[in-house]
Amino acid sequence: MAAIIFCKDCKLTAELSQSLQDLGVESQTSNTLSTFVSALQNPAITFACVALVATSKHERAELLRALKGSDTRVLLVVVDVTDEHGVLQAEAMSPAALLTVPFHRIVLNHKLSNLLNLLENDQQQVKAKEKAAQEHRIVENIFANALSRNLQNYPHIDTILLPFTTFNGDLYLFARGPLGSIYLLLGDFTGHGLPAAIGTLPTAQTFFAMAKRGAPVSKIVYEVNQQLNKLLPTSLFFCATVVELSASGRHLTWWSGGMPPAFIVDESGNVSEELTPQHLPLGVLSADEFDSALTFTYVAEGARLILYTDGVIELGVQHNRPLGYQGFQQLGRDVNWDIHALEDALLAEREVRGANDDMSLVKLLCVPTGLNPSTRSQKLTPLPFQINLRLTSDVMRRMDPVEELLTGIGQLRGFEEFKAGLYTVITEAYNNALEYGILKLSSKLKQQENGFERYYRERTYRLSRLRRGLILIELDYRPAENKMRVAVEDDGDGFDFEELKAQSMQHVSGRGLMLIRELTNQVQWSKGGRRIEFAYPLQQERQRSF
Repeated sequence: MAAIIFCKDCKLTAELSQSLQDLGVESQTSNTLSTFVSALQNPAITFACVALVATSKHERAELLRALKGSDTRVLLVVVDVTDEHGVLQAEAMSPAALLTVPFHRIVLNHKLSNLLNLLENDQQQVKAKEKAAQEHRIVENIFANALSRNLQNYPHIDTILLPFTTFNGDLYLFARGPLGSIYLLLGDFTGHGLPAAIGTLPTAQTFFAMAKRGAPVSKIVYEVNQQLNKLLPTSLFFCATVVELSASGRHLTWWSGGMPPAFIVDESGNVSEELTPQHLPLGVLSADEFDSALTFTYVAEGARLILYTDGVIELGVQHNRPLGYQGFQQLGRDVNWDIHALEDALLAEREVRGANDDMSLVKLLCVPTGLNPSTRSQKLTPLPFQINLRLTSDVMRRMDPVEELLTGIGQLRGFEEFKAGLYTVITEAYNNALEYGILKLSSKLKQQENGFERYYRERTYRLSRLRRGLILIELDYRPAENKMRVAVEDDGDGFDFEELKAQSMQHVSGRGLMLIRELTNQVQWSKGGRRIEFAYPLQQERQRSF
């Protein structure tokens, strides 16, 4: 910190200079306008002290003109108490303080000490603002880069993105897959601004890179979780729902952790099904603990998928009058889920109830995407192969065997584009064997209130205590027939498949098996319902309907 002193009185100049020196401030003195104006251009000068004692009217005018044209702050102006005109001229210089002569040396030191403390506080505030502005630019750039790759101009999706502060702690990502499907992510980071942006960039990079390769949703969330678990402190995590809509618009593959329940809206505007989250948020669990298990949902053509963050249903929660889940659904029904009318309704609710969080909502129309699959870059390997897996209870408890299996198969020439479809049908067959054959869960749980949550809580509990059971997975690749034959068998009690088949169109429990029938050929059951076999076509034209 350095100062320039303008003073024509030698004794007063010495007193000002000595007081500043006592306070640890270097200073230089000037008794002419030319040297003072020159000193004002020195960037090392922090502030000026000006004495109007013994100056002429012309000199004061020149001083005022010089100070007005400079960025140097005037900290103190000394003026004669009897000089009324001088006091007015001093005030025109906008000093931090005035001091009149005569004064005692102690008064000068005290005045300068207080002024220097104020100046230091002001400088700290300026630095804080500069730092905040820099963080603002960083966050702005991160969000711009993260969102720049979102699929644009897709006609069947609408969004409402209303940040609570300058930057949105919610994250919306949207991409196309190589086979005509679309991937959607909606999530909510704890915190806002820079803390939220820390996780945004790696999440977006992973999402877009893996969507481009047609990776299963389970693989996407697994990779994002690994990165966030390593990157974020324990106080930060990412609630998210990740969805893949098939090219046909009839199948949803999804994973949800920590989010409010998404739901399907039928053509009349009523909620026909809830997509209840079954996992913890991303970034909380280590790779060994993380559960990437997916849920597959069959939807009627023209149905609408509604995703939203908790800021929507928590409108007014700080005043103990939240909008709530039912209130939000009623708003949607009142406007038949028209996105513009719904946004107006939410803004009106925010005005009345108040808000304390970001609000984000996505409405996706479940119809054929109209996105042509990418041209196959490689022909399938002509090498036939068979794979036989013997899965014991220990393996079932510790890992997702289908994910491991498909990761390996995806490395074979030409198989990368079929990974997602194979993963879907094999996972459905495996989950059916695990949940009904080995764990002996009852599908009736899903039909009760909060049924999905209760069902998966019971699934987790039984799986953690599982000590016996066997599941066989057999794959037989036949290049001449352009198909993969799949068989999944368990050593459970079996079930009456014919009865389940008759109910599957009306009940939640049979939809996975219905998905297998739609995506594969030659479906057969044997061994009292303990074994299912089917053929999965490895043809790109077949992929268009997935």
